[in-house]
Amino acid sequence: MIKQIHLLLASLIFASCNSPGGKTAEKKEEKKDTIEFAKGKMLFDREDCGGCHAESQAIVGPSFQHLAAEYPATEANITHLGHIVMLGVKPNQGIWGSREMPPHPKLSREEAEEIVKYMLSFPADPNKPHLHNTK
Repeated sequence: MIKQIHLLLASLIFASCNSPGGKTAEKKEEKKDTIEFAKGKMLFDREDCGGCHAESQAIVGPSFQHLAAEYPATEANITHLGHIVMLGVKPNQGIWGSREMPPHPKLSREEAEEIVKYMLSFPADPNKPHLHNTK
């Protein structure tokens, strides 16, 4: 009887190790990412950036996935794009054609960079051709 109880307990422990609950690490990682980029998302929403940018489709400005394909999330690119967010882009002066982006002078450098980090946290579009060398 005791052997059967031990066998049953061992079976339950083994089954729980192989259950879908093993996805807890994935959920924790996803939650960490959500928390890590929450400030950038909040600032993105507050500044109404969603009127021109979306995750996978270009609206007026490039999508997050197009940006991520053009700019790997390096410190240099985050600093560069944060500067662009603050200063804006005049027509025909950006790498995305004739599109204009208004400046956001009320954002601090840190806030602008949080928005950029949030936008670059999405996967790059593998089909987007690179517009210029950013390396």
